[in-house]
Amino acid sequence: MNAEQLELITAAVDGELSAPEARTFRRLVETSAEARALYAKLKADSLRVRALPPATPPADLRAKILAKIAAITPAPVAKPAQPARPAQPAPVLVRRAPSWLPIAIAAGVLLCITAGSFAFFASDSGSGKGGTAKAPWSNALPAIQDAPVAMPSPIGAPRDTVRPDPQAVAHSDVSPVPPLPVQKVVVPDPLAVAPAPRVIEPDLIAGGVLPPLRPFDFARVRVPFLRAMSELEREDRRQELTDELLRDPAFRIDLFVRDTARGVEIFQSAAKASGLTVFADATALDRLKKKQVASMVIYTESLTAAELADLFAKLCAEDAKFSPRVCDVLHAAPVVRSDELDLRATLGFDVGLFKRPVGSGNPAPGTKTPEKPVSASTIDSVVKSVTNAGDKTAVLMTWHPANARTNPQSSAEVKQFQSKRADRKPTALPAIIVIRPVG
Repeated sequence: MNAEQLELITAAVDGELSAPEARTFRRLVETSAEARALYAKLKADSLRVRALPPATPPADLRAKILAKIAAITPAPVAKPAQPARPAQPAPVLVRRAPSWLPIAIAAGVLLCITAGSFAFFASDSGSGKGGTAKAPWSNALPAIQDAPVAMPSPIGAPRDTVRPDPQAVAHSDVSPVPPLPVQKVVVPDPLAVAPAPRVIEPDLIAGGVLPPLRPFDFARVRVPFLRAMSELEREDRRQELTDELLRDPAFRIDLFVRDTARGVEIFQSAAKASGLTVFADATALDRLKKKQVASMVIYTESLTAAELADLFAKLCAEDAKFSPRVCDVLHAAPVVRSDELDLRATLGFDVGLFKRPVGSGNPAPGTKTPEKPVSASTIDSVVKSVTNAGDKTAVLMTWHPANARTNPQSSAEVKQFQSKRADRKPTALPAIIVIRPVG
């Protein structure tokens, strides 16, 4: 067995087959005894494993696992200690003077020096003339103060140590101080607001309101009987075939096989086991051996519906001896007009498929059957019926193609079948059994 077949069997044991895989698995089990044995063993092992009691873990299992983890885990490496950093002094906050203050002070000093120089030289020129005359512009100068205002020089002093004197008085006509810049008001940026989600209108495809439906009409449908030959091993399938054969007066049964010649051999063995005598045409068998014909036909009118189902059950048992199986499926359907014409051309006479069997008529109660004179032919048929009452016969001939059929007038087996025929019993079912290749 290959790996694909083994995987298919294990999936069947686990119950994981799809519908196509299930059909493939059934065919594999039907055709292979090794597959059936392996499937039965794996299924029994699966049931035994599921029936085992659950095992209780030992009490020290957790401690052993933690000890094993600790043994194989490396120890952590300690990091070297870093030297302590010296404490940093707290930063001294120094208030910086505005950047424009030194420039303003320098401008004021320059203006004072210029005015003092002008006044000094003007007084010298007046004193040379007697010292009594005064310049007319002297009244415009500011009065001399008792204590001059100390003005720190920005030259040579650190920029961070320059402090404005809170006692100093700034005159508007001497050193105007520019106003402080207006503090700019920072307006925060407005938050972006996402727009509302748009409403999506669903596409509605509809039609008008339909009128109320009328009540359903129930029809009885008949499906032809179609089953795999391997299923006839089951009692319910054989009973289903028997019930189907009781529904019509005559049936055509197609037996699909993988090899027509071997299918005929298996049928003859099953017929012998059922007590059915098959008159096989010698010319037809010779042409079948040479593969000149595609299908063969067996006609019998000696078996009941139950006996026909039993015949195919024995055929299934004979087929099970081969691996792979020869027979594939069985199809049963009522006889139609074309089947009746083909059978007449094959046997050379009309077998009366729909002829009412002897003894099937029941006279109405209270009526008297009129007496008829007995003829010589009737006496011969009665004697023939009594003689062949216990015989179950059938005839085997070629079926398709039509140009390869044996001439029934020259067939000794057809004549033997005719000589063994008797009036059909009320329970007997005419059956046309066609053995044909698959497809």
